[in-house]
Amino acid sequence: SASSPQGSRLVNAGLPMTLCDQIKWACCTIKGLKSIKKVFTSVVGTCFITLGVLLLVLNPVGLLVNFVAFIRVMWNIFFGVLMLLLQFGKTEWLLIRFGFLGHWAGRAFFFFFCGTNILLVDPDGGSCPLCFFSWVIGGMAMYLPADPGRSPLCLLPLTRMG
Repeated sequence: SASSPQGSRLVNAGLPMTLCDQIKWACCTIKGLKSIKKVFTSVVGTCFITLGVLLLVLNPVGLLVNFVAFIRVMWNIFFGVLMLLLQFGKTEWLLIRFGFLGHWAGRAFFFFFCGTNILLVDPDGGSCPLCFFSWVIGGMAMYLPADPGRSPLCLLPLTRMG
């Protein structure tokens, strides 16, 4: 981990790290996990908004007929905006209105709910590109890294180039 003498010496000394070490840093340190989660959350929030807008544009008549689907699309756009606000530091505003986002468990349940809410299924049983896109986004939203010390990558020794 980053607190070990070997890990901090390699990172702080400015020595070039191998690709394996860079992956290990990203997956096994708190800074690395935070950067991965920040990127994932930004991508997922943007994709939630994009998918919602695409569904509004590509299927407006179907959404007007199916009011529940319309509400679901609007919620997904709103959830995407909330995710982006979390990443861009609007936490004070969010915590006043959505207090559960202030605790790790509340955020975990929020992302799990959003990840399952966005999943689309083609009613005809075909392969819908938007359905596949929604499953990829939903899977990313449900990704929550566990304890960094338990990752299999953390068991590998750090190496340096040269």
